[in-house]
Amino acid sequence: MKIFLLTSHLKERDGASKAIINFAKGIKTLSNNEPVIVSLSVSLDTSKLGNIEVVNLGKSLGIFSSFRILLGSSSPLRPFRKYMLEDGKFIVATDDLVPLSEFKNDLVYWSQGVLISVFFWEPFYRKNKLISVLGSPFLLHNTIKFSNFVRKYKIVLANSKTSAVYVSLFYNRPPSSVVYPPLDTDFFKPSKSKEKFVVAILKRGYPSHIELLSKLAEKVKMKVIGYKIPNADYLEKVSDEELRDLYSSALVTLYPVDFEYFGYIPVESMASGTPVIAFRYSGGPSETIIDGRCGWLASDEEEFYRLTMKIYREGYSEDVNIQSRKRAEEFSIQNQTKLLLSILDKLKV
Repeated sequence: MKIFLLTSHLKERDGASKAIINFAKGIKTLSNNEPVIVSLSVSLDTSKLGNIEVVNLGKSLGIFSSFRILLGSSSPLRPFRKYMLEDGKFIVATDDLVPLSEFKNDLVYWSQGVLISVFFWEPFYRKNKLISVLGSPFLLHNTIKFSNFVRKYKIVLANSKTSAVYVSLFYNRPPSSVVYPPLDTDFFKPSKSKEKFVVAILKRGYPSHIELLSKLAEKVKMKVIGYKIPNADYLEKVSDEELRDLYSSALVTLYPVDFEYFGYIPVESMASGTPVIAFRYSGGPSETIIDGRCGWLASDEEEFYRLTMKIYREGYSEDVNIQSRKRAEEFSIQNQTKLLLSILDKLKV
């Protein structure tokens, strides 16, 4: 049987895309089902995916189409209808495709967050003032429309407990299960002895406490990806292999992001045997990091600074490396795909 993974985009260094690709690989390896990724747009080299079928609809969402979806219109998503007529099971795997439930019954929605929550995020307002001004008056309309769309899904899943809370709150449909984004633990694994430096991997557009990192960089050797920090080594255009080696050789990974629904960076670091320092209120990272066992969770900037300095000066026991890897294996492609397949087995088509 075919299992269709429906997404709005496939692109490099994108967490949503990575999760979908890893699920497809897991379905291919662990079952007799045939995964098919159907995407509105594709901007990565699909030849690297082996014999996984990828359908590129060539219809990337522009600002106007995205705004229509926010208002609850399903018309920009009509290119999917042709493929939704085929026999198989269908997973809607990005949140801007929620209106697809208008076209077909028995869909599965795997939520990676709540689309409209971006309008409550102050950095989004600063960078997208026009969209914010246009969209804000329609938030109530959007919430009602999307709640109706989500209600039509046969099964609703979430990519973290944090996402599940938001889906329950905004869409009034508690997810039945949490299936975490799958991690390639065969690729990310301990491979180097530890060196005395910390690595900070920052995401563009996410508040990342730059002043805190700048202060730390005055005291510790720091390597940074994603943003230039004074006194730190800035690494640009890092390959996946270089990133893996960076994780595994670092003493600790700093992840000072205020909030995200899941977050691959902490689990990739832990899979590489390197613990992570993050914030206790950070959502997904505060779920995946077990405080004191495979990393540390800080309540504020002061504690984040203090924890980093303590780890840098005193180190930690080898058991932390072992526990970090052990924790990351819970999010492996094998474990999370098996969970997803067990849920899909209950879905009649």
